[in-house]
Amino acid sequence: MYHIIVNSVSRKKRAQKNLKVFLAAAEERGRECAVHYTRCAGGGKELAEKITAENPAAEIVVVGGDGTLHEVLNGLADPAVCRIGLIPSGTGNDFAAVAGIPLDAAEASRLVLDGEAKETDYLDVGGVRCMNVGGMGMDVEVLVRCRRGLIKGKIKYLLSLLQCLFAFKGYALTVESEGRKEPHSALIAVACNGRRIGGGIPICPASVIDDGKMDVVTVECLSKWQIVKAFGKLMKGKVLEYPAAKHFLCERVKITPAIPCTVQLDGELYNGLDFDVTIGRGLKIYRP
Repeated sequence: MYHIIVNSVSRKKRAQKNLKVFLAAAEERGRECAVHYTRCAGGGKELAEKITAENPAAEIVVVGGDGTLHEVLNGLADPAVCRIGLIPSGTGNDFAAVAGIPLDAAEASRLVLDGEAKETDYLDVGGVRCMNVGGMGMDVEVLVRCRRGLIKGKIKYLLSLLQCLFAFKGYALTVESEGRKEPHSALIAVACNGRRIGGGIPICPASVIDDGKMDVVTVECLSKWQIVKAFGKLMKGKVLEYPAAKHFLCERVKITPAIPCTVQLDGELYNGLDFDVTIGRGLKIYRP
């Protein structure tokens, strides 16, 4: 039995179209399906909690984007015993791109119905699970601006990012990991399982989703001109080469801002969350 959780809040037409493709492919193979629709923000978590309370080893298929996958991940009773399929239907689909999951619904459906679920890491951030990237700094300010703006689609993230380049002043914070504690005045500080944010911006091209490690990236606050140069490196996937960027791998990191702030996990905003991050293992996702 495949339990299909469908994001009916955003990009409704695309999700419904992709759902029909998956159901047709499942019917061809004689597979049984149950369809569950989210009705509000947080609906994916509630549905996953209900499904896995009854069957912790359930097969769950997410028809949605990074936000819906984030909700479902946080509703699982035990991430190590169930299997997750993803039919990308969001705006950015950053995790799908990193995991090699096709954007074409027919191809993604074949991957779930005929493929193999492979172990995939995730992050645990102060008790909240994160599939792709979590962090604080300019990426959060960009998301806040996105929520306020009227423009839709991927372009809204890029426009908000450009605005923040000239307005954001940075965070004073400390980064603790494996016995080291370093102060930073950071433009951005992120813990990465995946490699990209904002619908394709390569925040950490070196990250691997099944190596048992997270990648931590910080970029120091700079002059406005240097920030523009750093932005150019970021867009080219070369931010780790920039002198003001620091990058390391670990199994645990704690990032503490001098003043409590909003953090983002998979593009979802959390106020005052303790950014104490460990790597989670055992989750199985259908991917190449």
